[in-house]
Amino acid sequence: MTTLASTEGVLRALRSARDITCASYALPPGPVLDGLASAARRGAHVVVRLEGTPYDDAAGGLQRANAAAVAALRSAGADARLLQRAPGEASLHAKAIAADGALYLDDCNWPRGGCDTIVREDASSRARIATTKRAALASEARTIAAASRACVDIESESIGAYNSAFAAIDARAKRGGRVRLLVSARDLRGNAKERAALTKLANDGVQVRSCPASEKFALAGARAWLGSANATAAFTTPDQIDWGLQTRANQVIAHLRSHFDQRWIKATPLRTIKQNDSR
Repeated sequence: MTTLASTEGVLRALRSARDITCASYALPPGPVLDGLASAARRGAHVVVRLEGTPYDDAAGGLQRANAAAVAALRSAGADARLLQRAPGEASLHAKAIAADGALYLDDCNWPRGGCDTIVREDASSRARIATTKRAALASEARTIAAASRACVDIESESIGAYNSAFAAIDARAKRGGRVRLLVSARDLRGNAKERAALTKLANDGVQVRSCPASEKFALAGARAWLGSANATAAFTTPDQIDWGLQTRANQVIAHLRSHFDQRWIKATPLRTIKQNDSR
């Protein structure tokens, strides 16, 4: 069963759990990092793994931040380290915490301020959670394709061609279905490939806007998809460690709807070059 959780719910679990595992692309300074360190100091068994070679991190800022988090956790007594991938090993992009059997999944990297969505999964429903990027995006694509006449609203930190979610978005728009898409303004800035992918979607009928947020979800009538996987190219080998799931939980859908609607109103429309514009 999928239920809506929160940072405070995660912190409550960390305050009492005896066995805690965290796997995350990043773990910034903030309440979740502090909660993990506090749990280790009180004697809980805390295992933390963070991505050691973050994507597009030429200046090394994210790697240094992850290394600092690992150092703080080790100082508190946790078993923490960066994952330094050998050739052929998958990168880590999921954001997950297991605390005494309760599984918490975040679609961002445990940020401050509630600009993310965290869900709690019980043991009976975990078999349906996708745990790789390709599987997560395939689940998102099925959610989009199964929508009836409802407008499909999608948010993704980044987006690109050559993945099943992009193909499902484009196919729905070409059929005349209404699709609204929010992307992160930060990731779009200076990214010619992403702008080209978004321009194609816009030319095919998708309403595209950018906003500061970086969540990853799709709303399709009475169901939703939520995950940590960006709708970017998913053909790399090995497959990236991510998560994704479909849900009909009303509370989760209402939460995502509120986030999308608030952002859409303030978002900036994408300036596109129409296919019939020769300038």
